[in-house]
Amino acid sequence: MPDTNQPAEVTEAAVLEALSHVNDPDLKKSLTSLGMIDNIRICGGDIGFDLVLTTTACPLKEMIKDDARKAVEAVPGVSSVSVQISGKTLSAKVPQREALPGIKNIVAVSSGKGGVGKSTVAVNLACAIAKQGGRVGILDADIYGPNVPLMMGLSEASIKTMDDNGKLIPPENHGVKVMSMAFLVKDDQPVVWRGPMLDKVIRQFLNDTSWGELDYLIVDLPPGTGDAQLTIIQATPVIGAVIVTTPQDVAVLDSRKGLAMFKNANVPVFGIVENMSYYQLPDGSQDYIFGKDGGKAAAEEIGVPFLGEVPILSRLGADAQDINSGTPITVANPASEQAKVLSSVADQVVAKICDMSFAPDEAQTKEPEQDLGHEHGPNCAHEHDHEQEHSHPVSV
Repeated sequence: MPDTNQPAEVTEAAVLEALSHVNDPDLKKSLTSLGMIDNIRICGGDIGFDLVLTTTACPLKEMIKDDARKAVEAVPGVSSVSVQISGKTLSAKVPQREALPGIKNIVAVSSGKGGVGKSTVAVNLACAIAKQGGRVGILDADIYGPNVPLMMGLSEASIKTMDDNGKLIPPENHGVKVMSMAFLVKDDQPVVWRGPMLDKVIRQFLNDTSWGELDYLIVDLPPGTGDAQLTIIQATPVIGAVIVTTPQDVAVLDSRKGLAMFKNANVPVFGIVENMSYYQLPDGSQDYIFGKDGGKAAAEEIGVPFLGEVPILSRLGADAQDINSGTPITVANPASEQAKVLSSVADQVVAKICDMSFAPDEAQTKEPEQDLGHEHGPNCAHEHDHEQEHSHPVSV
C-alpha cells in the first residue's frame, strides 16, 4: 500500500502551471506567456526560479515577486520558495535615428515657456528612476541657463578628467550622471551663441561624454521650440517626451506648442505634468492659486496622458532649500506629496517605455541580465534546465 503521508513530488510543470496564473499588472498576461520565468530549480520541496524583468527600474518588482512566490508556495509538496530578480533593459527602436552607444532610452523633458519647473521635474524624474535601480544620466541641454548641477548638488563640480577614449567623465550624485554647460563656464559668464554653436555643443555633450551603460538618459531641454530642441530630436533616438506646464492659460498654451513640435517630429509624448498645481495648506486643504486643471484639460483635449499635478507645499522654505542645496525632493523627502507625485510620474514613464519595448519589433535589442538582488535557492541539481527564449519579455 502506498504511503499516503509521502510528500507530493514537485515537478517543473506544476511550478509553471502555478505561475501561469500570475499576471503582469500592466499587460494583463501571465508571467509564463511573457517569458518572465527562467532557471527553475527543484530540490525536494525547495523551489527556486528567476524572475526576469524588462527594466532594472521596474517599480512593481516586489509586488510581482510576492505574487509569484505565493503562487508557487500553494503547490502541493512545496516547503520553501526563493526568487531571484534580474533585469534586461530593452531598447525600443526609434525610426530613422542612430542609437547612441550604451544608452538604451532617451527621454526629453520640455516646456513651452520658462519658469514652470521643468528642470525640477527632470532631476526628480532622474533621481526617482535611479532609486528604483535604473542606470540614469541627465543632460542639461539648457545651454543659456543651466541649473541642473545646482539642483543635483554639483554646483562646485567641474570637468577635469577624460577616459581612455578622450571622452569627458560626467560628475555623479544621487546615483545619476550629469553633464551640463555649467561645468565649463563660470557662474556669472553668459553664453552668447547662435544656433550652429548650440548644435555643436549639444552633439558633443551627447557623443563625447563617457556615459557608460545607461538605461535612461533624461534630457532637460531649454524652454520653447528652438535650435536646441531640434538638435536633440534630429541627433538622437528620443523615445518619448514629458511636457511640463503650470495651470495658467498662458503656460498651457505654450506647452501645446512644444507638444505639437514633438508630434510633428514623430516623437511620442508620454504625457503632461502640471507643476505648482495648488498650494497645500497646513490643514490639508488645497488652494488653486494659479487656476485649476489647466494641464489636465489640455491633456484630455490633445489626447495624451495626464501624468499628475505637483503641489506647492506649505513648508516652502524647507522644501525649497532641499533643491537649492542639491537634494531633489524625491531624495530629500520621499514621503512628501510632491515626491509621491513625481515618483508616480517616473513610474509611468518607465512603464510606458517598457510597453513600447515589448511591442513586437525585430529591431529591439537586449542586454545581459542584471542581478537586482536575490535569495539563495536550492543548491541541488536542477530537475531540468529551463531555458526560455525571452523574445517577448514583460513590460513592467
